[in-house]
Amino acid sequence: MALFFGNSLITTIGVVLILHSAYSCLQYRSLAVIADLSDTSSPPLDVIIEVFLGFIICLVGQLMCGTFHQVRVSSGSLLGSIPKSSDRRREIIAPSYRTRDFDLFNTRMKALSIAKRSRGY
Repeated sequence: MALFFGNSLITTIGVVLILHSAYSCLQYRSLAVIADLSDTSSPPLDVIIEVFLGFIICLVGQLMCGTFHQVRVSSGSLLGSIPKSSDRRREIIAPSYRTRDFDLFNTRMKALSIAKRSRGY
């Protein structure tokens, strides 16, 4: 539990830094309008550094949350139809170094062609 609290605390500090940089940027712009400064198109450098630092702290806090979960993907029909006895679903576990986004390629076109064949068009 202490480890979760530490990670949560690190992420909270990062979020507070990002929120403070947003407030600081708004305050800078309001003071620039009052002082009639012409170049207010970009925020000051300290705000940019604070946002970057807050992002890095949030990222570290989230990466320290613990172990990553395995991605489980099952191959087979994703159309919601009842699978035949010969069409068994096979579960695939993706390794942590590789995603399976492009290996199992089911598109709308594939679904439409299956529906078209089943209706006899």
